[in-house]
Amino acid sequence: MTQLTEFKQWENNISRVRLPKWKELPTLGLYVDQVAAVINEQLANLGMEPLTKSMINNYVKKKVIQAPVKKKYAVNQIVDLLLIGLLKHNFSIDKIRASIAQITANSYPQAAYDRFVDIMNASLSGQAIPANDELDSNKDHLMQLAVETVVASLKASHLLLALSREETTVTPKHV
Repeated sequence: MTQLTEFKQWENNISRVRLPKWKELPTLGLYVDQVAAVINEQLANLGMEPLTKSMINNYVKKKVIQAPVKKKYAVNQIVDLLLIGLLKHNFSIDKIRASIAQITANSYPQAAYDRFVDIMNASLSGQAIPANDELDSNKDHLMQLAVETVVASLKASHLLLALSREETTVTPKHV
């Protein structure tokens, strides 16, 4: 099987990935290792690097996310960490945090996150982005651009890897 065929299979696989909506995430408080498992399952489906427990603890220390209550993380913290995991390769942590704050300033975090998921899932599957009536159009456009950046970066990275593997398997011709 050629490396480009593997890329096409990967691309086909991510077209079936569906990020969970807010209500599909665990609602009971989770410990850091459980949070990492939930986040990393989603990131692995996309072929993205996992978040480690150390990274999560550092985000708490740097106040990027709220501190857990009695060492247990709630849904809003899981959402923030999932967004960080998805966006951190393309945007600085400060920009991610500022964007989350900006988008949720006049709307509910659940509505904003669910809209992000709708955009991401549509983008991954190659479908049209569903209409939106809940968020300001500029905030919605920001989310669409961020998703396009993440998806394009993922695809470009995987295609580049496939092309580089393809070149190393081609035997050079002697003159």
